[in-house]
Amino acid sequence: MGYAKLGQKGTGIHLRQFSRAFIIDDGKQRLAFVSVDCAMIGNGLRKEVLARLKSLYGDVYTEQNLMLSGSHTHSTPGGYMQNLLFDLSVLGFVRQTFMALLSGIVISIRRAHESMSSGRVYVTQGELVGVNINRSPTAYLANPAAERAKYPYDVDKTMVQLRLVRDDGKPIGAIIWFAVHPTSMNNTNTLVSSDNVGYAAILFEQRMNPGQLIGKGPFVAAFAATNLGDVSPNVRGPRCQFSGRPCDLHSSTCSGRNEFCIASGPGTDMFESTRMIAEKLFGKAWVSYCISAAPVV
Repeated sequence: MGYAKLGQKGTGIHLRQFSRAFIIDDGKQRLAFVSVDCAMIGNGLRKEVLARLKSLYGDVYTEQNLMLSGSHTHSTPGGYMQNLLFDLSVLGFVRQTFMALLSGIVISIRRAHESMSSGRVYVTQGELVGVNINRSPTAYLANPAAERAKYPYDVDKTMVQLRLVRDDGKPIGAIIWFAVHPTSMNNTNTLVSSDNVGYAAILFEQRMNPGQLIGKGPFVAAFAATNLGDVSPNVRGPRCQFSGRPCDLHSSTCSGRNEFCIASGPGTDMFESTRMIAEKLFGKAWVSYCISAAPVV
């Protein structure tokens, strides 16, 4: 649904969708944070998740302490938003998609709820370059010079990580935020894919859950959506499809036509680019995970 392209019909699976849930409770307040491999979360879906949780746990999870976050991948099935603008490109509501997301989200929260234990939360952050670019650099230049002078780049290159560790020292999870669009898989793709951030999460989980099937291990890692608005993973930038020259900087066109202006990279095709961006995301996240940090909770 992410590209709103009517001809983009599914033909298979590249990377499966997962829902990754984390519950943090300091004895006074509880927060359930869920990162879902989907474009975004609709209000109808959120309401149904809350209704199911109420039937399971009463008033433990409510509007005030449940946060559902779509990873913003553009390559997963649509038709679940119950909103004309978002569901139009898939010709309306698709019950199968809605129910799959609903079930997956609730199951992930149940698993997190049932495996809660005493532990600590650590925060680390660091800079990662070579993974994201501003897809609207001329628009960014319209910001006041004084504001732009506050930042070294025209996109955020800071990776923030929450590390969750039990009191016995066993690591159980990590949430990573880094500003990049999950659009390494472009609008010619017809395979379901969690894209670069989903791939990075799988790499992290495989490292921490050796010998386990994807999605089955006890350690859960999410590369969650953050300030990714005008931030692209296609680091080669926009180029004209046939000449290979840069697109017109102000209009993003080639010979006056925007359909010939395509951004790509760093790989030679979208599958390689997805893998390369994912490996860089995971690589930085792993370094951050391994450094010492003081607990915040």
